[in-house]
Amino acid sequence: MQFDVQKDVLVKALRDVTSAVATRVVQPILSNVLIETRENSTIRFQGTDLDITIETKVPGMIEEKGSVTLPGKKLLEVVSKLPNKTVRFKVNPETLETTVTCERSKFNLTGLPSDDFPKLVDSGNVDGVLMPSDVLRRSIQQTSFAAANYDASSVLGGVYLVINEGVFECTATDGSRLAHRKEELSVSARSSRRVEGDKETEEDKKSATATLDKPMYLKAIVPARACTELVKLLDAQDGEKAAKEGASLKEVRIAMVSGQIVFETETHYLSSRLIGGEYPRYQELFPTEYKYLGELNADDFVSSIERVAVMSDDRTHLVKLHFEADTLQISANTPDVGQAQDETQVQFEGQVLDIAVNVRYLIDVLQRLSGAAIRMEMTGPLKPIIIKTGADDKYRYLLMPVQAR
Repeated sequence: MQFDVQKDVLVKALRDVTSAVATRVVQPILSNVLIETRENSTIRFQGTDLDITIETKVPGMIEEKGSVTLPGKKLLEVVSKLPNKTVRFKVNPETLETTVTCERSKFNLTGLPSDDFPKLVDSGNVDGVLMPSDVLRRSIQQTSFAAANYDASSVLGGVYLVINEGVFECTATDGSRLAHRKEELSVSARSSRRVEGDKETEEDKKSATATLDKPMYLKAIVPARACTELVKLLDAQDGEKAAKEGASLKEVRIAMVSGQIVFETETHYLSSRLIGGEYPRYQELFPTEYKYLGELNADDFVSSIERVAVMSDDRTHLVKLHFEADTLQISANTPDVGQAQDETQVQFEGQVLDIAVNVRYLIDVLQRLSGAAIRMEMTGPLKPIIIKTGADDKYRYLLMPVQAR
């Protein structure tokens, strides 16, 4: 096995896949990344910890096809130090010792057989849904942060994805807050099945995407970690696409098979185990009316909040919000440390209102609504706060206030 690849392309691919590599190794093979050269000009990199699997494909000059697994973190560390030139890999088929060279630098790494590497889940023969990548990325970005980080294996540690009759819903909650986004997918979310093409080479079959006649129903609770990794892949992929073409037009194919969910694009693949269980009936938590309404700029609000948050209690992270006329006063007081106060403009409807919140939960959502004019709908000091954006009725964030002493 022998191939050449550009250093910056190689580093990016390794960063993508090593984020799925196991940190606590039970099987030595799980600390490795799989490298395959099956096509004439495409190199595949793959990493997994058995919960998440990530694969990426990059272009390269292939002189001899084959496969090997190499220590993922160490390989990334090695190539990151190399000059931005062509990197050559040469694998001894007998010993699997791999020589990595770039100009005057040379490294030897010990490989393990690719046959021992866990097999990729193949979703090509099951129904899937094609979704615009920007829709999927935005939905996950604005919701996954609200999932519980204290119990990754429970339903609250995942993001609830539902696709039904052209409607896509994405929801996450940790019990104190809830983020929800709903999108009308229309034609862009046609169903698909990956089928084998008419042309076939001796070593590899080319695949294509065919459209099914009927829409597909999908329901899954995806671990928040997998969603975070997916957003990173889509950010990188669509960033490259936009740089080249001035727009982000890619689609993601989503399918479920063998208790896992698979996300595929032209260059990336991510599969994740699903979380079992019934997701809470979150629709009933949103109030149908409100008594107080505050409208303000997300950037101005988060700047004030972040200044005051410095003096919030390290345990409760509590800040108080005082709404009155056209001013929102934000304050924090920590005994034996000090206090802080700041103000920002607000268009407020209703009587004077004092409400206390966990400042981290407020900053989390405001940072993801950067530049937007936001609406805060409230019913009372201890009733749920609903945060929306003025120009976007597809997103809602529910935040429970806390009892201020």
